[in-house]
Amino acid sequence: MNQQEYKIISLVLNEMAFEGAIEHFNEVPPDLSRKLFDDLKAIGIPGRYDGNIEDYRYVDIEFDNEKSVFENCYRQLRTIRNNIIHANKAYRPDPPERLNDLLDWAQIFIQSVNQSNSALATRAKEIKATLRIETF
Repeated sequence: MNQQEYKIISLVLNEMAFEGAIEHFNEVPPDLSRKLFDDLKAIGIPGRYDGNIEDYRYVDIEFDNEKSVFENCYRQLRTIRNNIIHANKAYRPDPPERLNDLLDWAQIFIQSVNQSNSALATRAKEIKATLRIETF
């Protein structure tokens, strides 16, 4: 498995574990640095694929002050995952540099959550251990 494949698998499995911890166990997200969101905003997030222009429409993400840093970043992590897994990325892939930037950001976000010593991080680790995917 190459580094890019590892990062994509890590993104998918950790997002799944975070979702399980939040949705099924109602764990409270950790407090994270706003810098995580600002770093992603600098990279930019593609919006939905638009068949009329046969490309992605990029959106300028804004921080929602009604939500935590985790919630703002997690929403974008799901967008990145969806764009890689569900969208037409096989047909219109991101340039390699941009994909690397998005995957690197995702790894930093995942590491920030997993190292937060929060109830969500603990539950996500338990979920991954139960599924025997704890190395991700």
